[in-house]
Amino acid sequence: MVSGGKLGGISRVWRSRNYRYFWLGNAGSLIGFWIYKLAIGWLTWELTESPFWLGMVGFAALFPAAFLSPLAGAVADRFGQRRTAMWALAATAAVPFAIAALVFSEKITPELIFVLTLAQGTCIAFDLPARISLVPYLVERDNLASAIALNSTTFHAGAFIGPALFGLINAKLGLGVALAQYGVMQMAFIAALSLIEVNEERSSSRGVMSLATDIKDGVRYVFAQPGVLSIFALSAMTHLAVRPYMDLLPGFAGNVFHLDASGFAVLAAATGIGAIVGGLLIALRGGIIGLTRINVFANLAAILSLLVFSILGIFWLGLATLAILGFALVTAAVTSQTLVQGRVDPKIRGRVISLSTGMAVGFPAIGAIIQGSLGSTFGIQAPVAGSMVLALIYWIWAARRLMGNAVDLETTFSQAR
Repeated sequence: MVSGGKLGGISRVWRSRNYRYFWLGNAGSLIGFWIYKLAIGWLTWELTESPFWLGMVGFAALFPAAFLSPLAGAVADRFGQRRTAMWALAATAAVPFAIAALVFSEKITPELIFVLTLAQGTCIAFDLPARISLVPYLVERDNLASAIALNSTTFHAGAFIGPALFGLINAKLGLGVALAQYGVMQMAFIAALSLIEVNEERSSSRGVMSLATDIKDGVRYVFAQPGVLSIFALSAMTHLAVRPYMDLLPGFAGNVFHLDASGFAVLAAATGIGAIVGGLLIALRGGIIGLTRINVFANLAAILSLLVFSILGIFWLGLATLAILGFALVTAAVTSQTLVQGRVDPKIRGRVISLSTGMAVGFPAIGAIIQGSLGSTFGIQAPVAGSMVLALIYWIWAARRLMGNAVDLETTFSQAR
């Protein structure tokens, strides 16, 4: 364990001026995202009361990344992570402004939500790989785990703060404002990124054909690294089966627990509380050794907690299991991202991270539309519970494979050369 003052790794990463600017802009963007995510989910539920439409909107928000993230990673490696993130953030900001305008004019429909969310998902496909792969340039390598953990903690703190703000904004100002604020927060993040001074390692290739070659090189690199490939294999299950729960949560709130928008916000906040605790513990811990084992059991805890949540339908127990789920998911995400970022060659990092974010964003979209479609026929609980049983069987195989590659994963790229 790496020490560094009373706050451990957090105090070390906070000394970096570039990281402070990044964190402040990122924090505002993420809180805005959670307010927006709840607003768009509740708007969809109010218009349709359909698990199928919840799944469709979740699909539209995330699935473009499954196709575009490899291209986005190559673009980020070519033109620089910061520049790519700034342009993607600007494009992303346009969508919440458009949806808010349609809400204010009372012309919004589920179909328009789907189309505009699909456009936003396309922009996010370029934003996330660039944003995530920028972090190693802002802190020292020994502090990377703490920086990633602090970022993930901030994301999930937004899952706690966002619902409270959503409930307040929705009650006092309406859904239109809850949607529009996300565009404002994205513009603020762009301003913060413009203040960062960083020298990035970029791909030396040029031209459209070489861009395609860059993408192929990223895929080949992952398949040539047993440790990286094994953590991708385990993470794929979590993204496909577990993470769609958030897109279906309005349906659980309405159909299972019989709650209104405020009750839905409480359920979402419970996930955020657990996630904050998990992220802070990893941030304080620091270091890389031992993260593989933590990742394996965090994925198991996520499966089991969501299985209990989906079966029992008891509100107070639902809050507890969602808190455990949040803790497990953020722990799995932080450890996975830290191990991958520390292991890969910096010159190809954007492309490798883009494949990871492609799964993290695209696979939940597939899971959401499958579980949402089945939920319209069999009820929302059965498809989620069934997915967890399948995920548990898959975990047995993937966890054993990942633990077999622990030494490789916990060796940084500079040590491996």
